[in-house]
Amino acid sequence: MPGRRGILTLCEVEVVAQGCPRPPVGYNLAREQPVSQSSTHKEYGLEKAGPGKAVDGKCDGILDHGSCSHTQGESDPWWNVDLGSRYSVSTVIVKNREDCCGERLKGAQIHVGDSKDGQGKQDPICGTITDTTPGSLSTISCDGRKGRYVTITIPGRVEVLTLCEVEVYGTQVWDDCN
Repeated sequence: MPGRRGILTLCEVEVVAQGCPRPPVGYNLAREQPVSQSSTHKEYGLEKAGPGKAVDGKCDGILDHGSCSHTQGESDPWWNVDLGSRYSVSTVIVKNREDCCGERLKGAQIHVGDSKDGQGKQDPICGTITDTTPGSLSTISCDGRKGRYVTITIPGRVEVLTLCEVEVYGTQVWDDCN
């Protein structure tokens, strides 16, 4: 308190932030890149819930605002981004929906690799989403796993896959160093 000497005791301090996370060093490799997903929710359509909504740079987690991708309820739903060339992926950040249904992302797997066979679900897994709090940001460390494609899937159950933003960070892999 200005002008007073004394002891201030705080029992709890909470800091709450909204919007996009502060990015790791570099730029978001997934932003505006070609994307696909297993289906698109019929009620919302491509305009409001297509796969590109997850890489549009808008971190609004409210589905009705039109910045989240959203599949139909189906077995093993997936979403995929083509980074355009091969990268050593350090981090994938996934923004969960915040208006409801955050638990749907529980157990979602992040795959990084060079194959689109099986929509990229055969590529190695670099991590699994465990924080399903509505509006949560899951930061998955991929430890430099190399690949052109990043795929997010919910394996082994019928579910809806909703992604309100996906960011991918890493460095380009140069296969020909001569």
